Amino acid sequence: MIFDLIQNKLFWMVLLYFSIILSAIGREVTRNEQQYFQMKQERKWTCKSLNYAEPTSVNDGKENCELHDETKNDDDNSLEFLKDDRYTFYQITENTQKTDNETEQAIRPSCLDHFNNGSKTSGNYTILDEQQQPITVYCDMESEPGSVWTLVMSFTRENKDLKSFKKRGMYRKAAGNEYAPNAPNWSAYRMSSSSMAALKKMTSHWRITCSFPQYGVDTETDYVRAVFADFNLLKRVMSECKNVSYISVMGQSCSKCTALWTHTTYKTPHIAAMQNDSACDIESDKSGYYYFGAYFTYNPNFRCTESPNSTTNYWFGSYV
Repeated sequence: MIFDLIQNKLFWMVLLYFSIILSAIGREVTRNEQQYFQMKQERKWTCKSLNYAEPTSVNDGKENCELHDETKNDDDNSLEFLKDDRYTFYQITENTQKTDNETEQAIRPSCLDHFNNGSKTSGNYTILDEQQQPITVYCDMESEPGSVWTLVMSFTRENKDLKSFKKRGMYRKAAGNEYAPNAPNWSAYRMSSSSMAALKKMTSHWRITCSFPQYGVDTETDYVRAVFADFNLLKRVMSECKNVSYISVMGQSCSKCTALWTHTTYKTPHIAAMQNDSACDIESDKSGYYYFGAYFTYNPNFRCTESPNSTTNYWFGSYV
């Protein structure tokens, strides 16, 4: 019974304030300025998905939440979803069991499982963590066709000095309450180290994008993707030439090549462009800047750090 209550509560955060018979609406805004909806029902849910934007960004708070009885991947769907980048799409998973008073929702093990079961729209989904407990994650199913990605860490340049994003290796526990492991967002989010380790076992690749909410995936500018088997992002690396599938950084790009990476107990993964030369394919610009993380210094022309609101986004994913 306790597990069912926790499961239902976790599933309905992010989601909705609509039903055929609406008896109560509650709203909670987290420290990361994400807004979630809770409600009670008397009969059944009819809403399958919604688009949500921060109230301050759309018509003085009006029309910031759009509710749908369809999803983007339904047959013959003519609705327009995500009409601009201020909105985030949220899908409500299908009902699997019903009782007189409550509905139990389907929870998939991973973003890839959601995709394989019919979901084709990027947004927040519920998956199972390493303890088989439900957690909310952000799934990207659209930016690189043929692949599905789960956001595991994201932070703004403004938050670059928080220990969790600068001085804690990804194989270590994050620091204090500086991050939001159960509330995916772009400004200060880091999945727990145990959940990352569990997710790695179900994925084959990792990637780092810059300012994904603004640029999406632009492989020509400041982007890296690698295979875990070639370069394990959850292992210590000390100034080594590591194999990547593709990289674009410091005005250079290459496929199936090497770049000089460091990832230690006290530094998140990064490329440090120091004065020393290396045998790697990507050459240092000798600027002293840090790229893709651990920003002790940063390049204002690098997309991940070009403004205080620019973000660095880490993902684990697989090809379908």
